[in-house]
Amino acid sequence: MQKVLLLVAIVGIAGMNGLAQTKEHFTVQDDGSCEKVYFKLKAASGTCEIRTRKGDYPINILGNHNEEYITSEFGQSLGGTRLNAWLNLKDNGNEGFGTKLSKIFGKKTMDTENYWNIYFTDYKPYNLNLNYGVGNAYIDLSDIAVENLKISSANAHVKVGYLSKLQNKIEMDTFMVSVDLGDVEIERLSLARAKNILAEVGFGSLVLSFDELPQRASEIWARVGAGSLEINLPNEDIPIIVRMKDTSYRKFKVPEGFKEIRDNVFVSSVYTPDAANLLEFNIDLSMGSVVFKK
Repeated sequence: MQKVLLLVAIVGIAGMNGLAQTKEHFTVQDDGSCEKVYFKLKAASGTCEIRTRKGDYPINILGNHNEEYITSEFGQSLGGTRLNAWLNLKDNGNEGFGTKLSKIFGKKTMDTENYWNIYFTDYKPYNLNLNYGVGNAYIDLSDIAVENLKISSANAHVKVGYLSKLQNKIEMDTFMVSVDLGDVEIERLSLARAKNILAEVGFGSLVLSFDELPQRASEIWARVGAGSLEINLPNEDIPIIVRMKDTSYRKFKVPEGFKEIRDNVFVSSVYTPDAANLLEFNIDLSMGSVVFKK
């Protein structure tokens, strides 16, 4: 007998006027056939929170929004043991110009009229593709098994981290982040246990914080245009090598104690090329700034 995953959607409407809020609850119920979850979020605007929750649902979403401005689409398909699921929060284009401006310039303000909580289980491996337009997002990856993660911010404020200090349950292959005009902060990045970290910054800002000592070697590839990249390192000395692509316009700073071993190549005081927890930075900087801090 073929196993299936059941998609459950519960919709309620609060209020009877033009500003009525639609409350929605989407879940995917697992009967054991799903071994990996691929989830894509595309949020034109609003506030989205992601965290883990113990339970039997690989995906559990609670949200409310004004249907006059935002349309929500949630779906899923199962191919073999792989679950593909998606949530699309589409802008209907009915908001006034002033409202749109307030969302762009008030990126860190919570949007209570378009607010979503997304929960993942703590026992399934995930591949996540998270895209944010304007608004803000808070992502706590504590105790989730994430194989690959891609985060994109057009003009949104996005904060990512391991707030409970619980590391990724498996080693992550690739952690990718792209920032256009927005700003993204990633805390306790060492707890991701990522083999590869790819970062691209256009005109916005990106903060990568390695608050904990790295547990494995990671290659970090970063390309910075006119924006800024800040890299926060732990107070303890750790093996690091930084390779800079030479450029005419740049603001670049490494911590005190680093030395330049050849043109545009810098290493920390405890650097060894075969260190088990080596952080290897490869940076292409144009007109913006890259600053390492302790």
